[in-house]
This record gives sequence, C-alpha cells and structure tokens, in this order.
Amino acid sequence: MFGGSSLSETLTVIRDPVHGFIKLNKNEMAIVGSRPFQRLRYIRQLALTYLVYPGAEHSRFAHSLGVMNFATRIYDTLLEKHRDLLGWDQDRVERNRQLLRLVALLHDVGHAPFSHASEELLGRRDHESISSRVMNTKPVSDLIDRFEKVRITAKDVVSYFSAESIDPDIAFLREIYSGEIDADKLDYLLRDSLYTGVHYGRFDFERLINSLLLIQDPKGTGNYIVAVEFGGMHALEGLVLARYFMFTQVYFHKIRRAFDHHLVEFLKRHVGTYPRALSEYLEWDDNRVLSLLQKHRKKDENARRILDRKPFKESFTTHEHINDEQRTRFQWMWKEVQNEFKGVSMFCDTAEKTPHRFEKVGTYILSKTTEKPSLVWEESGIIQSLKNIEQYRIFVGETHRKRVHAFCQDFWLNRGKKAQ
Repeated sequence: MFGGSSLSETLTVIRDPVHGFIKLNKNEMAIVGSRPFQRLRYIRQLALTYLVYPGAEHSRFAHSLGVMNFATRIYDTLLEKHRDLLGWDQDRVERNRQLLRLVALLHDVGHAPFSHASEELLGRRDHESISSRVMNTKPVSDLIDRFEKVRITAKDVVSYFSAESIDPDIAFLREIYSGEIDADKLDYLLRDSLYTGVHYGRFDFERLINSLLLIQDPKGTGNYIVAVEFGGMHALEGLVLARYFMFTQVYFHKIRRAFDHHLVEFLKRHVGTYPRALSEYLEWDDNRVLSLLQKHRKKDENARRILDRKPFKESFTTHEHINDEQRTRFQWMWKEVQNEFKGVSMFCDTAEKTPHRFEKVGTYILSKTTEKPSLVWEESGIIQSLKNIEQYRIFVGETHRKRVHAFCQDFWLNRGKKAQ
C-alpha cells in the first residue's frame, strides 16, 4: 500500500535523473503544487556554484522529492526486515510511512535564497525553524490535514523537527531523514555529483540501503535504532568518503567560496536581514536576488563581480588540514597582511567541516568478531583516519594578488616559522 492511499488510487509519476521515477499520491501532489513548495524551484541547491560548474543549476525542489524517495526506500527496507519485531499493524505501518514521507518532502521548504550561501541573513533563525513555520501555516498546514485517513496533522509533521517530542518507539524514523546515514545525504551527494559533473559524490547507495537494519539501542534505552550489517561497511565508508571529497573539491571550491562572500556582502548592504513575517519571507528566491544584483550593478562592486564573473582571487591558502601551530601562524599572518595592505579590499575565508560524527554519535555495525554490535567508529580504520577539514584562505582583487601572495609566502615560510 502506498503512503496511506489505496492501491487503486492514481499516482503521479515524476521522472528524476537520480531516482528514475518518483511516485506521489494525490494529497502529496497538492503539497508539491502549493506556492511555498513551488518556490523551491527557484532556489538553487548549490547557490552560485553554477558559475564554477555550469551544470549545477539544480534546485531544492528536486532535492526535496529525492529525499522523500530515499526516505521511503529506507523505511520499506527496514519494515520488510523488522515488521514482526516492531509489532505494527497495517494502519500504523501506513501512518508512519506517510508521516516520514511528508517530513522528508518538506524538510527544506524554509530555505533562504541560494540555500546555505545566504543563511547569514536569517539572523538567529535557521531554515529548519522556518520550514516548521511553513508547515504550521496555511496553505501547507491545511494540505497536510487532508491526510485524515492516516490521522496525520500538521502538528504531527512539525514534531519530527524536535527529537524530544517524538514517541520513543518510532524515534528511529528521525534517523532516516536526519542522521549520520540519512536520506538527505544520500540525495544531495548523488545529485550534486551528477549536476556538477564530478565523480566524487558517488557511492554504492543500493548496497548501503539494503544493509540497514534495526537493533535495540545498546545503551539500554529500549528503543530501536538504525544500524548497518557488516557487509555494508564498505558502502558506508564510500558514503563518508564521498561527502569528504565533495566538501574539499566542490562545496569548498575556492571560486565558489569567493562568490559566496560577494553575495553575502551584497545582501548585507542592500537587504540587511530577510523579513521575519513568513508571507514576506516566502516572496524571496534566487530570481529576486538576481534582479536586485542587476539593479545595483553599476554602483555596487560585489554585484558586478558576481554578474561579470570576476570574483576576488585566492592569494594564499593553507592545506586542507592544519595543526594548532599553523592556525596560530595564519591568524598572525592575516593581521600582518591587513597592516601591510591597508586600504586594499580583501577577505579571509575559513572553510571548516567535520566529515562525519561517528566518534560522537553512537552508530552501530554488526561486527564479525563479536556477537554484540560495535560502533562504526571502532570498526572502520578508514573513517577513523579522516581528519576534520580546516582550511584558511586569503582572497583579494587581481591587481594586488601577486603582491599579497609574495608577502604571505615569505611570512609563512620564513618570518612566521622563525617566530614560533
């Protein structure tokens, strides 16, 4: 049975380059057709990355559909293996499946223009909290309430964005769309890899999904949690490596980072912060920002640099992983550069990311050496070996690039080291 709808109900089929065919029932399509969700067509998944990788024009709209599809596949895999263990009747199976699909479908509906690139303009808010507001507000709330046959309300969907409010016996559902092995990562890595034309984000997602299972939490909570069969270890490692390389090679690409800087600086000057009123906020998308860039092109340097594709250039960069001494040396060097080149426009970029959280999050794998589940962190030497990404760069206009580079090279290799 499909998401709380009868087998005889006509389903809408959407063709997707990552998933093939994605099926939606009538009420899901009503949500997809709503203005708040259609707005996601005009919010690019990777912000201005299309100015670096021309194919990266894909949107949050397609990503949201993909997350729903992956979440459903994971759910169906787990239920096929563990329905007797969970003891759910058919009504509960259908309700939880539909609830998970709605959560996955709507998780990004509150994203700001150009996705994460302009989140700074949200102030103390984040896109998750705005997504919750959208779900709790008409027309989306009314459309969610149509799922009365499976007893789902807008409040039920919003509750999944707060781990404390979820019933303990279905808490594992939250892991499916927001965990270390979740539908969101699966879709954005494969989708971003496809549209940028790189191979870094590819991994054996079929093997990984089929390797997932439920176990009782070894911490003694009595809850079921998502774990991995031992045979899925390499597929899991592939996911982690894919994410690592996508950050180093795509998400932290030097030109993309420069464009992000120019975009944020432009928006700070001409927008300040995005509106707090939800109706006004939802009027903002990439097209509105691009129109604003065109409007101020003649008088605003950041607008020109984006539209003419002439961003600041990388003048100096550290390695992708630095130690405490190198971090201190860079901070000192950055101060010296600013003193040496007073009046020259430049900026310092900090690219930081943890490639995984397995050391802190108790994700388990069925070990070959013991009868009890083992932590992924303890079993995988590859995952243990990955260092946190921490890279510092200095960007400046083309006119001063060589001079700043020479100064930094001399400082980094000579003066900075001698002073340590």
